[in-house]
Amino acid sequence: MPTPFTHLAYAQRLLTDDELPENARQLLQSQRPAFLLGSIAADAQTVHQLNREITHFYNYDQPLEVPPYQIMLRQFPELALPVTLSQRAFIAGYVFHLSIDEIWSVEMIHPYFVMQEWGTKLERFLALQLLLITMDERDRESLLTVTIGELTEAQPSRWLPFIADDLLVKWRDLITLQLLPGGHSQTLEIVCERAPTTLQLTPGRLRDMLDSPVTMEQKLESHVPQSAVLSIETQMYQQSRERLIAMLG
Repeated sequence: MPTPFTHLAYAQRLLTDDELPENARQLLQSQRPAFLLGSIAADAQTVHQLNREITHFYNYDQPLEVPPYQIMLRQFPELALPVTLSQRAFIAGYVFHLSIDEIWSVEMIHPYFVMQEWGTKLERFLALQLLLITMDERDRESLLTVTIGELTEAQPSRWLPFIADDLLVKWRDLITLQLLPGGHSQTLEIVCERAPTTLQLTPGRLRDMLDSPVTMEQKLESHVPQSAVLSIETQMYQQSRERLIAMLG
């Protein structure tokens, strides 16, 4: 799924989106730190070893017949009635995140990486990581001068029944550390650490592949056109925005 930097870039874009109704705009603008943290909170499972079904409300091997954010609100109906404005903005960010991941899975991963037969399963898995890291690095650059201070201001207070506050804070701080001036992105390390036997690559080797236009063309771009990526990203943002608006009423 898209990395936290990509999710933050979408959240940042939404905050200045003229298509937002005034009530939604006022809420998200007044509670920016909580909304930004909500937009990346689901991925805390990456480092805290939480089951994906707990944080994203589906597993990779399950069909997405019901939008995951609806499953979340059915399992935890109290989240539809937040106690504070900050919790309301946080939940809006969480819904935004789940919708982005769902649409990415349905429109990109399934048709381009699961159903296709180019290369081996391992080669398709590697191509997906190359795509996600490319988006990650593009979006991290757009966040270096913004977002950092606001994100650190988010102070969760029992905003979720399934992720503890201290885990959200540790995740918030890990992402913030990578965005600070002189900070180092840990994306390559995390990707290699999460799939050591699958990829069998070091961060340095993965970096070499990303920096080689010939390798990127052979392993990714010849199978997944950039035009398709841009089209799906547009659809992903617009549909997720509509779901957030509907959730906020």
